[in-house]
Amino acid sequence: MREGESSQRLADLGRALAAYFVTRGALALFVWLTGQHYAAISRGEDRAFFPDNLLANALFQWDAFQYANLAEKGYYQGAGYDLTIPYFPGFPLAAVAFGKLVGSSLWGGIVVNHLASIGGAFTIARLCRRLGIGERDADGNAIARETTLFWLASPLTLFYCVYLSEALFAFESALVLWAVAAGAWPVALIAGICATGTRNAGLIVTLAAAVLAWERRREVKVGWLGWGCIALMPLGLAGLIAYQHVTLGDGFAWVKTQILWDRYLVLPWKTLVDDWRGDPGLSHQTLNTHAMYRYQELLALAVVVPLFFLRKRLNLPWALLVLGVLEWILPLSSHSIMSSARYQAANLYFALAIPAFLVPRPLARGLVWMLFGMVLAWYASTFPYGVWAS
Repeated sequence: MREGESSQRLADLGRALAAYFVTRGALALFVWLTGQHYAAISRGEDRAFFPDNLLANALFQWDAFQYANLAEKGYYQGAGYDLTIPYFPGFPLAAVAFGKLVGSSLWGGIVVNHLASIGGAFTIARLCRRLGIGERDADGNAIARETTLFWLASPLTLFYCVYLSEALFAFESALVLWAVAAGAWPVALIAGICATGTRNAGLIVTLAAAVLAWERRREVKVGWLGWGCIALMPLGLAGLIAYQHVTLGDGFAWVKTQILWDRYLVLPWKTLVDDWRGDPGLSHQTLNTHAMYRYQELLALAVVVPLFFLRKRLNLPWALLVLGVLEWILPLSSHSIMSSARYQAANLYFALAIPAFLVPRPLARGLVWMLFGMVLAWYASTFPYGVWAS
């Protein structure tokens, strides 16, 4: 039994590594080639990290400016979007640590993201096997393989490559739930502290860990050690609050400064009403890029909603449904539609539900992966210029 499990583990790791090199190589080639088209178009100074290297510069998009400044300068408040106070320290700290090995916190963050991508692809496959995800009589090996492929080749894989916290947080989330399912409580504690120190959604991961521990209490003994480790997971967030209290005089500065960007906690409906920008146009005279971006965010969120009703059929624990729904709602509760879909990159419910649904359905699988390719091509073709951020 142990020998078979060891072989299975090695196969999952080998598959994660192989899929990583193939998908990242293809993505790098695509971004490099499309970058030639945008080479003559100037980018804002805040996105020109490597102006003489089209491929390297493409790895610094969206909030990379703030994360890079947080890694190099710490917490400060400048003008407009030039502030780092709202951002969690988990990813920048990891970037600085690995930066000492590679000579730069910028490259250190890229190394972190690629290692986290591999780690996440391996861990999600192990979690899939551990929980027995899939419909009755489904091929568990095929579903585990599909989760690895989805983790590294779906459109959301783009965000795992960039100087952002997505890849690290996704890996930490998967590691927390795998550790809880396996009863590896010290691992769950460390991963949980890291998750709550990387994103505010780490608290949702902690809640999901508690629900999963309760669900599986007959298969895995929890005891005082397990519940104690889960209870201590929010220490990552507590550390951020304590640090900002000492250095900035306000432990909740990370919350309050977001008001400067008109972002604060509201009901999703208010976000939709206040942040709506009309409809995309059909002609040059009626172009509305602000509406287009919000349309694509809401469309991406809408198409995955039916998966929430397949929890039982796909043998997904309640813990994953709790995590999935809350992480789906959280971005819409920030008073901004923008980036709502991007934050689903770390939503483990979809990372497990989509592969489990597709594997027994070859036609649907082919169509979905074709659509994935179209979406990824759209992102990747605009990626080198940073159109979204500009």
